[in-house]
Amino acid sequence: MKLFKIQDIIPQIPNLLFRRRFRFTFELLPFEVRELHLKKIWNFFYAGLNQFLLPVRPVGYPVIAQVEPVNFCNLSCPLCLTTLESDSRPKMALSFDTFKHFIDTIGDYLLFIVLWMNGEPFLHPDIFRMISYAKSKKVIVHTSTNGNVNFNEDQAAMLVECGLDSLVVGVDGASQETYTRYRRGGDLELVLRNIRTVIKVKQEKGSDTPLVNLRFIVMKHNENEIPAIKKLAEELQIDFLTFRTVASVKALETDFCRYYLPETRDYRGYENSAEKSRRKQKRFTCMRPWKRITLSASGEVIPCEYDYKNTHAFGALDTKESPLSIWKGKSGRDFRSKFNAGNNHYYLCRDCVYKDMVVDDCTVEIFRCTQTSEKK
Repeated sequence: MKLFKIQDIIPQIPNLLFRRRFRFTFELLPFEVRELHLKKIWNFFYAGLNQFLLPVRPVGYPVIAQVEPVNFCNLSCPLCLTTLESDSRPKMALSFDTFKHFIDTIGDYLLFIVLWMNGEPFLHPDIFRMISYAKSKKVIVHTSTNGNVNFNEDQAAMLVECGLDSLVVGVDGASQETYTRYRRGGDLELVLRNIRTVIKVKQEKGSDTPLVNLRFIVMKHNENEIPAIKKLAEELQIDFLTFRTVASVKALETDFCRYYLPETRDYRGYENSAEKSRRKQKRFTCMRPWKRITLSASGEVIPCEYDYKNTHAFGALDTKESPLSIWKGKSGRDFRSKFNAGNNHYYLCRDCVYKDMVVDDCTVEIFRCTQTSEKK
């Protein structure tokens, strides 16, 4: 996905410099960073040079972070790396002290943090504390859930009060039968009840956040329920409904094309080759090791979320070393020198789901469901 594109930044320079605000989209969702400090603005432009110069030692601080609170989940979705690689990674939860050190070091420069990776974030006992601490640095915090957790009114209140900006809820079916074809072990009624509770508490507290995004991954077995999920989204009074293409690591492409790729071309992220069971290769360019810093649940700084085995970790974060020194350190420099924009033999690049995609973003369609999401 392409974030902070130059053609989107240039018209916003006056707004950025004089009003200290910056608008951007991530997975088609609209965000706005406000009350930007001058050092965040300066670093935004300075660090932006990395995507043009591609230095092995990046300049400035990263403006985007991805953090993995836990690397385990309570569902068994068949195409998810958490399910596929459960035996290769010991279950781990990122310590709050490590997260705090990470935010203390680079939070003054971050604009946006994606607080999930390969597990269910709300299984972390300190998830609300993590969100609140990141928000203390005026960072936009975006996270996701499968919704199969306990969101009673007390926890929904914590979700609203911690300052979370955006919450994605994965719902890939409008009926229990269709939903559990992919979200194995899930309970659709529980998910819907949790969404209603969060919306109720938001309304009671008069809060616009978190913006609730119902995400529907379009697959062969559920594309017939698209009209039903649109109706359901309106009934739930959520903020957004988004449709996402189904993606898979290349090792599964035969079964993936046969069983999961939808018939509707507008919702396909890949094009089939003449063999039907394989996808066509496309030109690919990746800037991830320069534009984003990624912290795994083990406390290691890694090149991106697809290094799920931490094979190419740049280093382990502790309170004595800063994440920036690790990100710019020798292991990181060696990795970037051989990276070749993602066209290499690293297993994480070989397995990358973004490779061969025919769309700029996995999220291909968005609907606003309430007026709240349009407030200035």
